[in-house]
Amino acid sequence: MNAILSSQMRDGIEWLTVGPESWVEVHADLLARGALRFEWLTATHNLDEAFDVTSCLATADLSERWIVSAAVTGSIATITDVYAQADFHERETAQMYGVAFDGRTSTDPAFDAPFEGHPLRRDFALRTRQAAAWPGAVEPDAAARRRPSLPPGVMPEWTS
Repeated sequence: MNAILSSQMRDGIEWLTVGPESWVEVHADLLARGALRFEWLTATHNLDEAFDVTSCLATADLSERWIVSAAVTGSIATITDVYAQADFHERETAQMYGVAFDGRTSTDPAFDAPFEGHPLRRDFALRTRQAAAWPGAVEPDAAARRRPSLPPGVMPEWTS
């Protein structure tokens, strides 16, 4: 597989980094090598429209496992033609992160959700956290000189 940018073994799992243009090809090659189990697919948001899309594959007896990762900007090709099981995972990743999977026939969300936006992105405001009082924001001693911290998920520019 010459489409692999890097490969390393960690804890008995082969970690492959591929270019987004090789995403489908690498998955098809791994299927041909015996990776019959499609375990999961997810993304990591790296700000703006940059993501790392990652999948995990294994042989039927779990004797070999692969984690395949590609750095993408906004979209990547679907692998549902290679692994039908990827359908739900791609829909979930699209709904939660906003990653588009090119070539998908269905754009249905993975599940009904009472929110707007993509809640697993780093730039998604956690409104319930923003509205709640944060214990670290109030100093118990008026003479204390500690700087109060913001709640997790609340960016400094959101405060007034």
